[in-house]
Amino acid sequence: MSTNALQSKQAVIEAASTMLALHGLRGISIREVTKFANAPLGSTYRNFPEGKQQIVAEAVTWAGQQAAQQLKLCLEQSAHNGIQLFLTQWHKRLESNDYKLGCPILAAAIEAPHEENAEQIKSAVSNVFKLWQDILKDYLIVQNYSKQVATHLSISIIAMVEGAVALCRGHQSIEPFDAIIQGIDTLLRVK
Repeated sequence: MSTNALQSKQAVIEAASTMLALHGLRGISIREVTKFANAPLGSTYRNFPEGKQQIVAEAVTWAGQQAAQQLKLCLEQSAHNGIQLFLTQWHKRLESNDYKLGCPILAAAIEAPHEENAEQIKSAVSNVFKLWQDILKDYLIVQNYSKQVATHLSISIIAMVEGAVALCRGHQSIEPFDAIIQGIDTLLRVK
């Protein structure tokens, strides 16, 4: 694949991720994603022969990896406050775009079960959530939590963050996110 083709494919993946965060799975089409990416439609069909399902699955994987890298960076920068640092970045993201930009993984997770032939998307969503859980669990184990507690906390933190993102968008308010920042801080004090 040529450099231009790779750039075009990546542009479509990133555009699909943004559109998922803005409009959800049902709010995007191949044509709209391609237009948003400023990519040639023919190239999009060649790069994604399995269509919308492949584009969305790759967008979910890419967005999940981007968030995982950011989470790891926050955890490395601050051993004791890494999770809070990551939450602060999400807080800013929500406020800076007036709650229009949610989580593309959450959007795909909610809507994929209602789509035909969405196995690729469901698998990508599950893999991303597992990746995030593993990163958090490993971090918490290093912070002297037992493996069982670290596992439960990692799942709880992800559920709280994703739920707060949905509530912030629904209420058009940062209050739910402020509440989970305090709630997660309280949870992390219990060992």
